[in-house]
Amino acid sequence: MNNLLKNFLLIFFSLILALVVAEGFSRIFFDPIDFLKPQTVSDEVLRYKIEPNSGAHDSWGFRNKSVPDSSEIVAVGDSHTYGISATASNSWPNMLQRITNKRVYNLSLGGYGPAEYLYLMEEKAVKLDPELIIVGFYLGNDLKDSLSAVYSVPIWEDLRNAEVASVLEDNKDEKIAANNNIGDWFSAHSVLYRIVSSSFIGDNLRQSRRMKKGEDILMLEVPEYGIHTGFTPDRRLEGLSLRNSEVREGLRLTLVLFNKMNQLAQENDIEFLVAIIPTKESVFSEFILKSEELADSSKLNRLMQNEEVVNKLVKTYFRDHSIPYVDMLDPLRNAAGEEQIYPNNFGGHTNKNGYRVIAESINQYLKSDNSQQIR
Repeated sequence: MNNLLKNFLLIFFSLILALVVAEGFSRIFFDPIDFLKPQTVSDEVLRYKIEPNSGAHDSWGFRNKSVPDSSEIVAVGDSHTYGISATASNSWPNMLQRITNKRVYNLSLGGYGPAEYLYLMEEKAVKLDPELIIVGFYLGNDLKDSLSAVYSVPIWEDLRNAEVASVLEDNKDEKIAANNNIGDWFSAHSVLYRIVSSSFIGDNLRQSRRMKKGEDILMLEVPEYGIHTGFTPDRRLEGLSLRNSEVREGLRLTLVLFNKMNQLAQENDIEFLVAIIPTKESVFSEFILKSEELADSSKLNRLMQNEEVVNKLVKTYFRDHSIPYVDMLDPLRNAAGEEQIYPNNFGGHTNKNGYRVIAESINQYLKSDNSQQIR
């Protein structure tokens, strides 16, 4: 028994030592900001935010090494600007920094929407004295995010519709992320754990969990173009179906909030630009319509049709209110047939190649004549 116990303890402590060494090497070869899960705390306006300096984020709680005294460009947005599915250096704001050779500060976080964008512009972005503020506007959920924020945060009360408010009174959206289980602890403290959990192994586990819960995940296979990817039309329809009165109200609020952002930029003598980011489903629409398995999917077709209508309404409003924008749909569509711009999973975020396409499209727009700014 004594020998058995000694062998067990030897193996146990050897394993612990090996994991500690592996974690140390992980932190040498991998940037912690790309793997450590930051802690979130509640906020009376943003509803939640990253705790300063948590998960290798900066002292404002954003995905940068540090907060500069000034920045020529500030990027504001949600997870598509934060850079999910890519390292921090390969998010589109960092790609844009390398392309333009101008400092770009990334002021974004997943789950934020137009109300948070306006607040962050007022409270943070203008303090960096930028020449330009670019807002990443994701069509897939920003409309619903506008609704959730405006009808749950008191400072937006003047934007509310009384009839809608009465309907939503008992259904307020609470977006506080909890970090109180063992998986969350390891995510916040172990680079090695995050490397494994963010790999294809973790992707497959998450996809399996969603499918077991009844979520419809549709896969697209086009071998000749190297396309193997999945779609979540149920989730996207929740944020884009214009049959839904909440989506229509979210669209109204989104447009009002973007107009306020543009006015704020003008008041501070800052150039303003909206980068319209489409859903993955619309990016692959041509391939979906040619697919024997997916062409007849009513969910996908309704999603793409609704997004097309929303896109047109948004751009019409932007033109009427002199809000500069650049639409990423065509650049991403063109790239989809030439290279892999999304991970091989159900996720709706582009990979580093897709973020590069966004950064290059923004740069091309910025280099164009001023007469082309309102299209």
